[in-house]
Amino acid sequence: MIRFFMVMVSAFQKKAELYVANHYILNFFYYLLVEIVPSSLVLYILRKLPPKRISNQYHPIG
Repeated sequence: MIRFFMVMVSAFQKKAELYVANHYILNFFYYLLVEIVPSSLVLYILRKLPPKRISNQYHPIG
């Protein structure tokens, strides 16, 4: 959500930049730590959760 807002602001404001640092390797590490690592951690945790229990009152439509 925040990234979307930053993209919107940078489209209209010339002073607003999306780049965090002036070097592409620093930008890579920043986005790696801020976006890629947390999202992969969430996906890993969701994969390790047990499957959802189905109630005894639930009957699938045949």
